[in-house]
Amino acid sequence: MFNYSARRSLSHRIIAVILICMGIISVAQVAYTEWVLEQAILLQTKSQVVIFLQGLEREVRREGIDSEPEKLLALLREGVNHDKEFLNFAVNSLYIYDHKGVVLAHTQPGIHPAKDLEAHYGDVLRQGIPYLGGEVEWEEDSHGNLTRPKIDIIIPVHQDGEVVAGIEAELDLAATVQIIKSMDDRFERDFVIMVLLGMILIFIAVWVAMHRGLVAPMLRLGNITHQIAEGDLSARVASNKMDEIGFLGQAIDRMADSIEQLIQEMEQASLGMMQSLAKALEAKDAYTAGHSGRVTHYSVRLGKHLNLNEAELKLLRQGALMHDLGKIGIADSILNKPAPLDEREFEVMRSHPELTANIMRPLKRFKEFTDIASWHHERWDGKGYPDGLQGEEIPLLARIVSIADTWDAMTGDRVYRKGMGVEKALSILESEQDSGQWDPKLLKIFIKMIQDERQQLHFENPPLS
Repeated sequence: MFNYSARRSLSHRIIAVILICMGIISVAQVAYTEWVLEQAILLQTKSQVVIFLQGLEREVRREGIDSEPEKLLALLREGVNHDKEFLNFAVNSLYIYDHKGVVLAHTQPGIHPAKDLEAHYGDVLRQGIPYLGGEVEWEEDSHGNLTRPKIDIIIPVHQDGEVVAGIEAELDLAATVQIIKSMDDRFERDFVIMVLLGMILIFIAVWVAMHRGLVAPMLRLGNITHQIAEGDLSARVASNKMDEIGFLGQAIDRMADSIEQLIQEMEQASLGMMQSLAKALEAKDAYTAGHSGRVTHYSVRLGKHLNLNEAELKLLRQGALMHDLGKIGIADSILNKPAPLDEREFEVMRSHPELTANIMRPLKRFKEFTDIASWHHERWDGKGYPDGLQGEEIPLLARIVSIADTWDAMTGDRVYRKGMGVEKALSILESEQDSGQWDPKLLKIFIKMIQDERQQLHFENPPLS
């Protein structure tokens, strides 16, 4: 049979490549989705901070930017101690700086230098829009370990329609990072489950699709080509699909048509050659030609009693006609000797089955021809020649021809003796049914066939009184 392991390996490799690609895409998708999620949460936090600072900016504007530093500091400290329950951040420090960069109030004690207005501090004052900070920064402890994430947010302070100051919040984003981590973990878990389920469904769908669309058709193509290679030239794909597999099947059918036509032509040529050899043998030995015809006649009659089909009867007829073709290679002095053969001559004569088989060997599709030629002198008990086959090891058609060959040898005339009568030949066969020379069941059928035919002939032509 067509080797399945190669197809299985191919289909598994294709599915493995698909699953690997899916895995790579899934990992990339997880990483990208996590990054988008992180940015969205961070943006949401920044929006909360801006809203929070805008509320503080309204308080500062109501108090006035020129108020005493203690009042501004009180507002800032109140902002640092805001209700943190519903927010994703904590405020480490707040301060206000004016249009010159001077720090007017700062929740962290100490002396604070003026801000560089060339940087984003000045941009907020000049453009009047909040600064939402850059990348999240991490504080380091004395050992260089990253401890807390932080970011700076600045909003402008308006007074009389003009930007007069800026409020900066230094934020602790530990809560935000924890939310991101929690959502990342939950997202990864859910996503992995969905990806696994999806990969299982895709594996099943791809396997079913590949089995129906690729593996099963390739299996059928492989089996058809195997049958053709084994000699069954009638095997055809007969596909009407208009895809690549269908085109391949049609190509295999065309190839099989060409091979079958070529082999038929070769067989016809070989049969023609054998017929020419048979005519040459007939000219060389008239007895062999008549003998082959009679053996064919009895073989076909016995085959019909065994209910062989027409194809088997045709093979039997042609094989029996040529079963002694190898005698063309036997010397005339032996073939036409008007006396029994001596031991040496008999050994030469015994070689004719192999000679016949060698002549018929090119007809590989008609193995039965070679079987008949090779083994019609084998015996049921295994004492025949050339291979000493025994019982049902001997092909059926060869066993049939063996009985017909013996019958004609007994009843036919030879150059050195006249054939015996039918009654005597039947008596000998009946007495030797269990001698081991022939298939006992076939011989019993053959004897009854001859007896029935003689009785019918006697009934149709009764003796004159």
